Amino acid sequence: MNAGMSEELAGNSEIEQRTRVLLIESTAALSGAVRSRLTQARHAALDARAHGTRYRLQRWLPAGALAAGALALLVVYLPPHSHPVPTTAAINGSIDDIDLLTSDVPLSTDQDVDYSFYEWAVDAADNSGGAHASPAAVGSNGT
Repeated sequence: MNAGMSEELAGNSEIEQRTRVLLIESTAALSGAVRSRLTQARHAALDARAHGTRYRLQRWLPAGALAAGALALLVVYLPPHSHPVPTTAAINGSIDDIDLLTSDVPLSTDQDVDYSFYEWAVDAADNSGGAHASPAAVGSNGT
């Protein structure tokens, strides 16, 4: 063993070192013609592998492009919903409510409010167990 080889083997286990030494010695014992044929076979196998990968890619590329095109057509031409969304009164009413709340027109156009009714209702709610006051007893103007 030479000094360069001993530096390479310094970090390996004993089994790895012995296996490496045996492989290097066995290849050194081969003739030049055999080593050349082995190197050529190795390069041919690597080229065949690269060519096989390229062949598989070329074989599946049209199918993948066709599938991608079909998916793109489906996305573009199919409607987002298969059935129309029904328009309900709640949706229409909420739009009207928003318009009413955002307008400058006051919500109550009746300026003549009978506050006596509201006072009577509060009193009736407070005295729910006892005698109820009548709206006539409170007065017509809340007095």
